[in-house]
Amino acid sequence: MPDKKQVIMYHHTHWDREWWTTFQTFRYRLVNIVDRLLDVLDADQAFTNFVLDGQTIVLKDYLEVRPEERERLLGHIRSGRVHVGPWHILPDEFLVSGEASIRNLWLGERTARQYGIHNVTVGYLPDQFGHISQMPQILTGFGIDSAVLWRGFGAPPVGEPEGTGDIGNPDYYAFPHARNAAQFPERMQSEFWWEAPDGTRVMGVYLPLEYYRGHFKEFPDDPQMTYDQTVGRALRTIGYLSKYATTRYILEPMGGDHLPIDPRLPRILADLNRQLEPHGIEYVHGSLQQFIDAVKAEKPDLQVVWKGEGRAFGRKAHILPAVLSARLYIKQANRDCQSALERYAEPLQALNWLLGGRYEQNYLWLAWERLIQNHPHDSICGCSSDQVHREMMTRFDETKQMADLLATSALDDIAARVDLTGLPAGAQPVLVFNPLNWARTDQTTVVMNVHLKVTPDTWALKDGAGNEVPFTARTASRPLTRFERWNWLGAAAQTGHLQQHAAECTEVQFVAGDVPALGYKSFYLERRPARLGLNRIRNYTVDGVVALDKGSLETSGLRFGPGLLENQHLRVTVSPADGSLTVLDKETGLSYPGLNAFRDGGDAGDTYNYAWPMGDQMLSTSNVAPRLTWVEYSAARATLRITWAWALPEGLTEDRESRSATYVPFELHSDVTMYPGVKRVDIRTHFTNTAKDHRLQAVFPFGAKLERSYAEGQFDVVERPTALPEGERGSGEPMVQEIPQQAFVSVSAGVRGLTIANRGLPEATVYDDAAGTVAVTVLRAVGWLSREDFLTRVGGAGPDMITPDAQMLGPVVAEYSIIPHAGTWEQAQAWRQAHAFNAPLASVGVVEQEYPLRAHLPSVEQTLPVEGSLVAVEGDLLLTAVKRAEDRNALILRLVNESNREGSAKLRPIRRANRAYAVNLKEEPIAQGEFTLEADGSVLVTARPWEIVTLAFEF
Repeated sequence: MPDKKQVIMYHHTHWDREWWTTFQTFRYRLVNIVDRLLDVLDADQAFTNFVLDGQTIVLKDYLEVRPEERERLLGHIRSGRVHVGPWHILPDEFLVSGEASIRNLWLGERTARQYGIHNVTVGYLPDQFGHISQMPQILTGFGIDSAVLWRGFGAPPVGEPEGTGDIGNPDYYAFPHARNAAQFPERMQSEFWWEAPDGTRVMGVYLPLEYYRGHFKEFPDDPQMTYDQTVGRALRTIGYLSKYATTRYILEPMGGDHLPIDPRLPRILADLNRQLEPHGIEYVHGSLQQFIDAVKAEKPDLQVVWKGEGRAFGRKAHILPAVLSARLYIKQANRDCQSALERYAEPLQALNWLLGGRYEQNYLWLAWERLIQNHPHDSICGCSSDQVHREMMTRFDETKQMADLLATSALDDIAARVDLTGLPAGAQPVLVFNPLNWARTDQTTVVMNVHLKVTPDTWALKDGAGNEVPFTARTASRPLTRFERWNWLGAAAQTGHLQQHAAECTEVQFVAGDVPALGYKSFYLERRPARLGLNRIRNYTVDGVVALDKGSLETSGLRFGPGLLENQHLRVTVSPADGSLTVLDKETGLSYPGLNAFRDGGDAGDTYNYAWPMGDQMLSTSNVAPRLTWVEYSAARATLRITWAWALPEGLTEDRESRSATYVPFELHSDVTMYPGVKRVDIRTHFTNTAKDHRLQAVFPFGAKLERSYAEGQFDVVERPTALPEGERGSGEPMVQEIPQQAFVSVSAGVRGLTIANRGLPEATVYDDAAGTVAVTVLRAVGWLSREDFLTRVGGAGPDMITPDAQMLGPVVAEYSIIPHAGTWEQAQAWRQAHAFNAPLASVGVVEQEYPLRAHLPSVEQTLPVEGSLVAVEGDLLLTAVKRAEDRNALILRLVNESNREGSAKLRPIRRANRAYAVNLKEEPIAQGEFTLEADGSVLVTARPWEIVTLAFEF
């Protein structure tokens, strides 16, 4: 029958590498499942297909235990009976960077090459907690033109009326209700166009009945029940799925979380086909690619175009949005590791290679793989057992150590190439590196050996032109290294019997001006001929009536006073009533009062969903008088500590419906820091969490009602409405105002604009209240992996398990920054300051200050000038990756146009290239992608709005 419906059933196991129990426990189960799979494949040729969940890491996990089964397993993959990839692990999309997702796909490719196999070329994303807007562009960059999806998508089928289906609805086959149709499509097809912000499209494959489909049930003593659970189930399923289908082909999963294979499947499908033939239905034991190819051959009319992110709530699948703020310490560690790799280790290794040094490719991939092992949704989302997350921290620690070592080693080599002839005898040269693609003035810290006794009154810091630069110095500890009296330092001989701790060092902090884009600038420390009397001479300005030389002379541009910090761009005053900040933008004359107040409410939810208790009590610092303490003030940096002696309910009542009547002390500190010449107010909020079951937010009232918010995502800045849509009440999981963010969230109205940057705080909220309140979650404390007894979600999201560590009792730190500006984030290029906050200038002493990383340094020629760009970049694109190509000697540069307008950039490596061309994310040359090299060796790149552009330079 030419119109016979063909159901392609793919058999799979969805493999959470770690979740409610540990990786090792789940791996033990994995080994047994794959052992059984291999036996069945060998014994039954009719068992033709099995999907190992779109991940290649399962191969490594299995073969570490069963190395003797390598060729047996790989043979079945090569023959097309077992399907893996294209991912290395199935990631959460919102909580990792865009570059991390690219490296994830690259690790899948590297693993396939290592084993001599080919990965599936289907973007398998079956259980992510929503989907980022740029995933179609990322997939297309690896030659993948389809994506299999579930959560975050969905609606009634085209041509069908509004549905009533939802979690908790006993009618499993009811169609979803199309909530929030103003933002997302109100009708759906199982095959549709998913479109990225730049216009790139892939064919989305929606799973209307999700990925989890249990094995067919047979009852030997009850033929009628067997019929109902085989033929009956098939008819019900096909009756539902066919409404969504665009062709006669239907995709049906069979399998679920950690489920073993079902060796009965070929026989059951044969039985089904005999009984379903009169209905015009045929089952095929097939693969995802088989289904994609069959649908494409039919040239279907795809009427649905889903633009941007897949984050539609209440459409018969939970999004589980509060994973954005569960266990924030994990998110912060992940940001630190991603930044260490993306902004320092990889670029510095690549730039050092460009200058003739070694590129530690395998070492970098070792660090990336260790980090990406923490990126599955149950891991990075913070919704696993406590032991799982303790083991994650070890992976983060190892990643950060490797990234820092690779960055420092490369920066050492680059510094050794700078011609510093002519420095005074005994001077200590310092090299400052800017990882961003625009020149900037910002704070930096260089570590010096404590035996040099560097202090501002005995040493002077100077730039290459000999101009003195103010600095501060403080004693610190680096417990994993040794700062001893090395003979090459020229430190004064030790007198007396004072023994210095080997881990002690001196941190020299200063503001480096105009450090070139993706380049460096040289400074040097030299001893003063005579000690300065700092009790008399202060090179900063103090507000009020001040005696001669007691801070009365303006030097660096910093000004202080009681509750006051000021530089050339901003003036910050602290309210004596509640400790909130008023920030005056001196360039626009606009003032932003009430910033950085705090509010705290109860949380009766779990690691997946925030839930307010019925008897919630919202507390704030609005009535708490602060205590102000100067932590530091100098010409180079000023930090004022605001302390609130607060108290919070100790937790929830026994019935979890109210906050406890018993209060515990809760002392909250915000260290507010400003630097000369830097238009940001950096804040480090820290406290010891003494309370359970609550959520703490830092709030920033904009001063006007807001209809839209803008938050940076992965290669995108996502615009969202601030008001919740109508019809959310009664959903199985109502939409929430909390939104994901990467480096910043921003709001604007007319000439006013306010951007809040963050380091590893991925949950922001922009309320539609009269004040236009922006909030950043700095703590969310809950004690259960999953529960079913709260108000904001129907059903569980995992097993009911206690997770005491998720209460985050003990020390907590949150870092963020206030960036006022004129107009929108785009007009003001506020993203530059947000990324500067996330990627500080890196500095290194040219003379080794600590125990050497290597036994000997490479011999290099000192041919670099005292400052310059290693890759000169001009333009308005954001550089996101600098690396060496995977399979050839080429420099890879990746940029994104985070703008609604066409953008461009001019790039010129310090080493003249003989060829420049565009490549995809897999680093394959793009047809007609050659760039013209100008006379100076530069190329001009243009990018349409939101386009990701990757270039290769060969030398």
